Amino acid sequence: MAKHSLMFICAITPLHNGAGEGLGLVDNPIMRERTTLFPIIQSTSIKGVLRHAFGADNHPKVQALFGPPPGKGDSHGGAVSFSDGQMLAFPVRSLKGIFVWATSPLILYRLHRNIELAGLTAQFPKLTELLGNIDSSFNNTPNKARICPSGKNSLLINDRLILEEFPKTIEVSDKLEEFAKEISPKLFDSSSSFLKSEFEKKLVLLTEDSFRHFITNATEIMPNIRIGENGTTETGSLRYTEFLPAETVLYTFISFEKANNPKDDDALLNVIKEIKVNKKGTELTFDNGDEWVKALFEQGKPSVIQIGGDETTGKGVVQLKFI
Repeated sequence: MAKHSLMFICAITPLHNGAGEGLGLVDNPIMRERTTLFPIIQSTSIKGVLRHAFGADNHPKVQALFGPPPGKGDSHGGAVSFSDGQMLAFPVRSLKGIFVWATSPLILYRLHRNIELAGLTAQFPKLTELLGNIDSSFNNTPNKARICPSGKNSLLINDRLILEEFPKTIEVSDKLEEFAKEISPKLFDSSSSFLKSEFEKKLVLLTEDSFRHFITNATEIMPNIRIGENGTTETGSLRYTEFLPAETVLYTFISFEKANNPKDDDALLNVIKEIKVNKKGTELTFDNGDEWVKALFEQGKPSVIQIGGDETTGKGVVQLKFI
């Protein structure tokens, strides 16, 4: 049976995971789910940038984990697979407190489902309690929001939460804050203690309709203008590109399976079989199957990568956390 893990993706700079040419006012929109309009990062993008972070395409370790280099795809499959990057928390501007991390019941139910698949339910007991405290009536009042008790002084004006230009009637939820404190150490490392503390105060639960409004209308839209050879703006070059804002939090579901034998390449197979991984004092080899694959991946996993377009302008830098 395959081993599983979750990888959290925290945007350090605005992120453009492109969907190609847009049909509306935005020339370069981000990728979204068809039904919910939630922003996503394709699994192929995640796999590609992680493969690049692990080393050269033809390195035996890279081939064991991610499969053969381009042009040799019929040799064998990779041993690590990824789901699309899914939304967890979206930063929304607040009239007081600068911004909040917004989420919704559907987002949390999806996270819980993936946690169950990964066998990590025991690490998230507060999430289970929070979901048990959300009934169907919550979504029936679009201007309603639940906040953490410790966020009242930081976010409320006359007992109302004002996100963008929309006032929200609030409910204070101990369960929401308990979950925020449970998950924040899994999102932010020890060097990000300020963000960890802010997340524990400023995680806000919105209704589905309200959340969808913000993720479709409160992304960042930036203009791009091409400069010609003579140093002036080229006519017709103005384009608008959509970005997920910094501090957006997403996650992906990772599966680890036994590495495949490279077809008709005994030399590569022999090199792969010589790779050893030390896991808690136990030496693992190719014969340990998915345990070896997961340990090998965790040994070389990066903490920061770049995803999406506009790399040369500093966009798409994200921090990774694994559980």
